[in-house]
Amino acid sequence: MVAPLENLTALRVRLVSTAPHPRLPGWQLARVDLLSATPVPGFADLLSARTGRPLDLDIRPAQLVGVAPGAVLRLRARLAAGEVFAEQEPAPGDFTVEEPPTL
Repeated sequence: MVAPLENLTALRVRLVSTAPHPRLPGWQLARVDLLSATPVPGFADLLSARTGRPLDLDIRPAQLVGVAPGAVLRLRARLAAGEVFAEQEPAPGDFTVEEPPTL
């Protein structure tokens, strides 16, 4: 049996929309624009090739409380079972929100 590939990538994304995940209770499905991606030392980078494209991101609802579409998020995520999952319990500084500018 082959061990799963440990992967993790630091992402900067712009939130487009969110909805309850259709298959995973307790998760939100966020549609984001992938602005940039950076490898995390010691882990395979499986997401950088998607930079510049829309991305579906599985994320815990608590991480999106008060976050409006247009906000830019910095987070770390991994590819598992064909889906992109945000870290559930990020270390301090590994999950930040930049609110969109007000007009």
